[in-house]
Amino acid sequence: MSRREENIFKRKDGRWEGRYISSYTANGKAKYLSVYSRTYAECSQKLQLAKVDLLPKNAPITVGELFAVWLANRKSCIKPSSYVNYLTMYQTYISDRLGDIRVDKLSSFMISCYITDLLKCGRVNGMGLSSKSVQAILIMMKSVFKYGETEYNLKDPAKNIPLPKSAHREIEVFTITEMLKIRSNALCDNCLHLGILLSLYTGLRIGEICALKWKDIDIAEQVIHVRKTIQRIKNPDPTPPRTVVIIDDPKSSKSIRDIPIPTFMLSMLADIKLNMCAENYFLTCSLNHTEPRTYLYSYKKFLEHIGVEYRNFHVLRHTFATECIKRGIDVKTVSELLGHASVKTTLERYVHSNMDMKRKQLEKLYECV
Repeated sequence: MSRREENIFKRKDGRWEGRYISSYTANGKAKYLSVYSRTYAECSQKLQLAKVDLLPKNAPITVGELFAVWLANRKSCIKPSSYVNYLTMYQTYISDRLGDIRVDKLSSFMISCYITDLLKCGRVNGMGLSSKSVQAILIMMKSVFKYGETEYNLKDPAKNIPLPKSAHREIEVFTITEMLKIRSNALCDNCLHLGILLSLYTGLRIGEICALKWKDIDIAEQVIHVRKTIQRIKNPDPTPPRTVVIIDDPKSSKSIRDIPIPTFMLSMLADIKLNMCAENYFLTCSLNHTEPRTYLYSYKKFLEHIGVEYRNFHVLRHTFATECIKRGIDVKTVSELLGHASVKTTLERYVHSNMDMKRKQLEKLYECV
């Protein structure tokens, strides 16, 4: 058998074996157990879980036990915000309903009834959850059950369960008049206002704006380097505080991107940067950042001051994307500017031709007749 690190060996049958101390005899002699896997990495993960008694020793296991192992196995390869999101979804919507049920006793019919129940009265207040929320819960459950099938040869009761369909909602945007009003009032040396303008003309997310530093604004190349995001998440540690602010990589690898600086903002940004430390945050012009929920307050007050109806900060991003599509910018470029994980997301969210666009396209056909 070949060996790569202490207590992990490659067997003659091609599998990796990890050995760990499970207990001690009365005379102090160690008793060993083993875990097995097809790859070294999986074996190492299983071994770490077994050492802290998070690895189920016998199948079948409950939904709660399987979820705990699945989450512990993924913890090292997902963002802290994703970890907290998965844990919160399980504790809020799954634990009480399905947590104690053995996986081998869970049927597709039971899961279908559970999904229907979430849609009708899944919220804590008795109201129904949105299709999008239920989709997220089911996608996570499918991953958990798939893991159980692969690792423990458990049946996957969610394999053939379709995701609930989401009703198409019209995306809210600022009008051209409102865009011009925001532009004329935000183009100043107040960086809190400039941040609003940047989002409207680049599609930056609020967390990305809050994490932006002056070193990320390249005046010479006329680009903004998007490398970090700020968000407040529920503290995974049971000790206070209840929530914590984290600065992490953006939403996906595609969200790490370079965006052209709007030409009309270039001179204003250049003037401010002349006297700015590279490590200063863009919004605060200091070494201290502002978090999204604090910046939302400034955004709301700004709209109120200039007489523009309040809309969610994300509407700035929606407006940018919608205007890009309306002006004929190709979808792939828009997708890259927005930092979407795939062009499909951009297509589904923003490419919905209105009557004017349809008429213009048909005019091209009429010209050929």
